[in-house]
Amino acid sequence: MRRAVIFDVDGVIVFSEKAYQKRRAAFFEQNNVSVAQEVQDYFVGSNAYDMFEQLFPEDIDKRTELLQAYKEFRQHYPMDYQEMFNPDILPTLDKLASKNIRMAVASSGPLENIYRILEVNQIKEYFELITSGDMFARSKPNPEIYQYTLSRLKLRPSDCLVIEDSTFGIEAARRANLTVAALKNPQFNIDQSQANYQIESSQQLLDLV
Repeated sequence: MRRAVIFDVDGVIVFSEKAYQKRRAAFFEQNNVSVAQEVQDYFVGSNAYDMFEQLFPEDIDKRTELLQAYKEFRQHYPMDYQEMFNPDILPTLDKLASKNIRMAVASSGPLENIYRILEVNQIKEYFELITSGDMFARSKPNPEIYQYTLSRLKLRPSDCLVIEDSTFGIEAARRANLTVAALKNPQFNIDQSQANYQIESSQQLLDLV
């Protein structure tokens, strides 16, 4: 029996990736940066730092300038996280809590944004630990975020189940020797082949713990 479930946020707790793509597209257009849609799709599950590093690998000044500008742009761009909220999450959390399953968050997103998503949807109290990719030199697919989460929970990989959606997130969890359930995303053709399980709803986690 699993003792804990570790949740990704974007694409799992909130279906936000399309909105993020729209936000990035608006920023790119404003700053005369040309990015093809397939490149946008590649960055699903990534973070802003890694995105600009890959877009401008040889131009540190350019990517630093754009990263700072994007962070400021992001602060003023409206996001309705209640509208994006996965309706299956709340009953899933309630049932896991009733089974005394511990819960944590490990997301590539900025910590401030993670808190905002959890708070506006009134689910923050379910999670004993919230970990952000901002806390590490490298976010997903680097496994450090999951290794850190395990160490803080004082649990072994075999004690935990991870729910992810993106290729980067699944790879990070698997590299940390964790079992992964991949939540299918009908909006994107995401490679989830590394996951141990594929699920249509987060409530299917209850059959896996």
